[in-house]
Amino acid sequence: MHQLNPRSQSGFALLFIIVILMGLGGIVLTGYTQGILKQVEESKFKHNQRVLKEAKQALLQFAYNYPVTNGNGPGRLPCADIDNDGDANTLFGDCITLGRLPWNEPNLNLYDIRDADGQRLWYAVSDNFATNVPGGNIINSDTVGSITVRDQSGNVIYDGSSNGVAAVIIAPGKITARNGVEQDRSVGNGNDPFDTNPDTDPGIISAANYLDLVGTEDNANFTQGSATDGFILGPVNIQSTDAVNDQMIVITAAEVIEVAEKAVLQAYRKSINDYLAVTGNVYPWLYNYVGVPDVAGLTSYYPADSNFATELATNLDNFGRIPSIFGDYFTESDSQPIESKLSVALSLTYPITPTTVGHSSGTFLFNDGSQTLNFQTADKLTNVGFVDIADIVGDDGRLTGTVITPESFTDVIYFWDDDDSPTGVWTMCLAGADELSDCNRDGAGNPKPGGSNDEKSEILRVVLKLDFNIGVVNFDTDYTTEPVIAPPVAATGATHASITGTFAAADVIFSSLPPLSASYEYNQHYHAGDVVLAEHDPSMFGTLNVADLIPGPLALGMRYYPELPDWAFDNGWHDSIMMAYANNYRPDILGACIEGTDCIQINNLAGNNDNKISILTLAGQHNWDDDADSNFINDLPTIFDAENADILDVDGTEYLFDRNALNGNDLVMIVTEL
Repeated sequence: MHQLNPRSQSGFALLFIIVILMGLGGIVLTGYTQGILKQVEESKFKHNQRVLKEAKQALLQFAYNYPVTNGNGPGRLPCADIDNDGDANTLFGDCITLGRLPWNEPNLNLYDIRDADGQRLWYAVSDNFATNVPGGNIINSDTVGSITVRDQSGNVIYDGSSNGVAAVIIAPGKITARNGVEQDRSVGNGNDPFDTNPDTDPGIISAANYLDLVGTEDNANFTQGSATDGFILGPVNIQSTDAVNDQMIVITAAEVIEVAEKAVLQAYRKSINDYLAVTGNVYPWLYNYVGVPDVAGLTSYYPADSNFATELATNLDNFGRIPSIFGDYFTESDSQPIESKLSVALSLTYPITPTTVGHSSGTFLFNDGSQTLNFQTADKLTNVGFVDIADIVGDDGRLTGTVITPESFTDVIYFWDDDDSPTGVWTMCLAGADELSDCNRDGAGNPKPGGSNDEKSEILRVVLKLDFNIGVVNFDTDYTTEPVIAPPVAATGATHASITGTFAAADVIFSSLPPLSASYEYNQHYHAGDVVLAEHDPSMFGTLNVADLIPGPLALGMRYYPELPDWAFDNGWHDSIMMAYANNYRPDILGACIEGTDCIQINNLAGNNDNKISILTLAGQHNWDDDADSNFINDLPTIFDAENADILDVDGTEYLFDRNALNGNDLVMIVTEL
């Protein structure tokens, strides 16, 4: 046998060692490379996780601020961006619900946000929460999402047919295959995928080139309200291939509703604080709706035609609902109902041409020598319901009122003169003066300059009567000039708070007139109690011509409550909100509460929890029993948590509320505290 020499043996051994080391190095290199790849993927995942959370927070803030930025109720989310310019898009007025995240949308407060692969985020929004939806949408505590989401195993975790999510935000990641076909993100028409110009190239705007598909679940397409056609969470791997690398985050309906409820309570608190600022910190009477037959009645106007004493004994309280008056009181808004009945005071000015009996014809002149006479009803019409409707003259809008039950008003006005001619200038008597002996005196009871009580002094007694019959009168008001708003009058133990707005005479239109009659009586001397015209001697009397009636200023008065936003009523939030204030702050008491004795107490609240003056409660999602045999009081336990439902729930003299009621979802917001 040929034997290797020692030199050959050592060379062979060295070669063998090198081969072994090379093999080990390959193993080490492979492990190192896999470690780097894992770190890269983890870094991408964390980056995407961060930007997705950032986008979600911006969208929730958008939903919270929506009443401030857009005037509609909170909880609304923007439409998707379909042309990659960063702006939300609609099609024929309808919301685009799948596209890129509209990062450039005003009030979203985002930047050109990208995922770890440099791609702009994608976004889908539920019709139930979108801003532009055919026919509009109603968002309150009972609103649910309509987007289905599956986990990586294909199991439905949010069912769009019953309780889906409000929105999905997606980091599309790198190019992957859709059922074996590579996504194509190439651009052939010169569009730039990263500028803010609208794009048309499919390589930029086609969802299928960015969002993934596994089985029948296609993230590039979904159906609103479907239990099967939604989104699947990535990553999903099939045979070591990324079938879905879409990384996403969901916004649940509960998360949107949570911020919306807080926004609602904030809006209510602001309205109440604004109200307190103009009433001298006097709270409104609240309404407990005892006797309301069903929950649907809660959305009707406040029953302003009820007798106050009856209301006070039955319905008015310091714990209940804020009566349903919404929006501004005296501003134009075509076709916007005013959710209250109004009281009305009329000031009518018209020329007077007397028809005399036993005396030559002439024209009465009053005070400054004019032919006009003002008529102000001493009482207010309580059964005129007003609605703001589309204008028939121009585009200003009009306020029209229809009499619900007949009412009549009579006003008696006294004037004096020391001329024996009925055509002289007559001076109106002081308020309360009803006979010649005190009619021509000043406020201190002294004779007015030029006035006398001799036999030549004359008195004119004018009787005006205004009849309002059912359905007769419609007062149309053009809003050419803003009405003059009188300071609100606070509630008392005998009245509700009230506010009056007076429209200029030039802005008042009468589409139909109430019957108006007027008569006058002219005497040389008159004593209170002389009411039969024939007994006056000498006398002349007759009727005044009111055919040429000229409308004067129209003063509309109504009960005054916190000016709640229209969207609170339109979205049904008002059905779920009650207010309470300490008993000593009632308008008929106007005192103060003592901490720990008769203030409002809130359980489960850190710090001082028994020194609250006023609070708001919002019931959250509820399930009330609305049927003909029910009423609001009976429904309270199903609307509010048991701890907050009993209107008579008083611990001694202290109202007790629970901020975190057991198995409940009531929210409690403090309005004011000691």
